[in-house]
Amino acid sequence: MTNNLEVAATKIEISDVVYKYCRAIDRMDRELLESVFHEDSIHHHGEYEGPSSDFCNFAFDILSEMEFTQHHIGNILIEVDGDTAWSESYWTAYHRIAKGKESEMGFLAEHDSSIDEDVFVGGRYIDRFEKRDGQWKIAKRQGVHDWVRYEPANEKGQLAAAGPTPSRSRKDPAYQRD
Repeated sequence: MTNNLEVAATKIEISDVVYKYCRAIDRMDRELLESVFHEDSIHHHGEYEGPSSDFCNFAFDILSEMEFTQHHIGNILIEVDGDTAWSESYWTAYHRIAKGKESEMGFLAEHDSSIDEDVFVGGRYIDRFEKRDGQWKIAKRQGVHDWVRYEPANEKGQLAAAGPTPSRSRKDPAYQRD
């Protein structure tokens, strides 16, 4: 792939896959989450290691314990070599864990279940992408957690109540096309 426009288009396609992953996680959209991985994709993320198809169940088990999540993608560095590409995507994630939630899974194990708690996590997705049947998808993902911070939840103001109601499903405004 020597054409600069082709490389740029490939990087946009790959970036879109990373963004779709975040939407799928935050909206609890299993169909969208499964669509970003090749069927034989391998996933290493936190304490999970195995097929990406099983990671979807693992992730939703943890996410279902949270009131909401929001993942943000920062720097994405992509190297393209034919139908294979490697990327490093920096991310930050915000999670609200409600009082009374207890779990031994992932960073929930560190949650103070006596209070509503906000958990901020920063890390990177180290991905190998492959283009198969004309589609770029993740063939291998390594999730790296660089830092985590817990703090008591503090709700001030009515900003969230002033706009459309968010949803952790396809009822979220992001899916509406009117």
